[in-house]
Amino acid sequence: MRFALVASVLLLSVLILLMLIATGIIRLVRTRSEKRSLANRAQLRLLFVKFVSEDLDPAELRQLKTSRLTELDELSEAMLSKVKGRAKDILVSFLESRGTVEQAIRRTTRSGYLGRCRAAAFLGHVGSPQARKPLEAMLRDRKRDVRTTAARSLGQLGDTKSVPLLLSGLDNGRRLLPFSTVLVALMRIGSSGQDLVGDALRAAGERQRAAAAEFLGLMGSIKFTATLSDLLSNDPSLDVRIRCARALGRIGSPNAIATLTRCIERDNPIGLRAVSCGALAAIGGREVAATICQLIDEDDYQISLAAAKAVSQMGPAGTEYLNQIANSGSPGSPYAKEVLARRAARMAGKVRHPSES
Repeated sequence: MRFALVASVLLLSVLILLMLIATGIIRLVRTRSEKRSLANRAQLRLLFVKFVSEDLDPAELRQLKTSRLTELDELSEAMLSKVKGRAKDILVSFLESRGTVEQAIRRTTRSGYLGRCRAAAFLGHVGSPQARKPLEAMLRDRKRDVRTTAARSLGQLGDTKSVPLLLSGLDNGRRLLPFSTVLVALMRIGSSGQDLVGDALRAAGERQRAAAAEFLGLMGSIKFTATLSDLLSNDPSLDVRIRCARALGRIGSPNAIATLTRCIERDNPIGLRAVSCGALAAIGGREVAATICQLIDEDDYQISLAAAKAVSQMGPAGTEYLNQIANSGSPGSPYAKEVLARRAARMAGKVRHPSES
């Protein structure tokens, strides 16, 4: 019995010793492998930099083309976001010749969602036209991160054909696209997509109409002034109406003054009235300034302050009106004084720190 116990202890000790030796060997092998990999990556990175700068000799080019696929693809994906112009064109052509783009397209349907995200981001950086349809399919992915990455990448591709799908994703049931992501993607696509975005002003989805109004305002799309004015007056969504008011201010068409003036009347929601004040101020004019000034004496401090801020942005005429109200002793006098004081403080700060302005 005692002998068996001693033998068991010895056997256990030997096993533990063997495990420790094996662990040490594995760590040693792993460390050497990592060092070798880092050295290879450093050399590969140098070759890659020389390649995109068109400074490789034939022998180095053969070495680059026969490099390990995974290391080369990882490095190329990392470099795609850092190069532009001809260097990027060279890199993209090289990746296409190796079949890397086709592999990324296949990865868009794999089971792991992180892999799908990475593939979508890579395709956006590559900018290959053949990536559009796979990326559009990813807008309906069950994972929000995948949908968001695909939307960003479609913006990078800049193909106007993706505009309707990007917008429809804003009202796509449980698989919604983030509002800000879609708006940024549309801005990347730019003015070439404004007609398709304009069609969304009549869409059934509230978020589509809101995004369309925001985009058209940011783009200064004057051709949609009448449609935006109509929505500002009649849309059932307050959010859409507010965004239409802000868009009309950014567009700056005098044709919108009448509609915006109706929106600052007392029977409208406070948020809409405040934004409409700013929009009218952006369009400008003495009559507009006089109209907004009437709101500074209102009982609601939010409207009074919003009106005073709006008038302060209307140049010398606005400053003249504010000075008159500040010295009048009217209910709006404190708000006019506050806005004038803040403006004076900002101007003083710019004088003290001209390099920061």
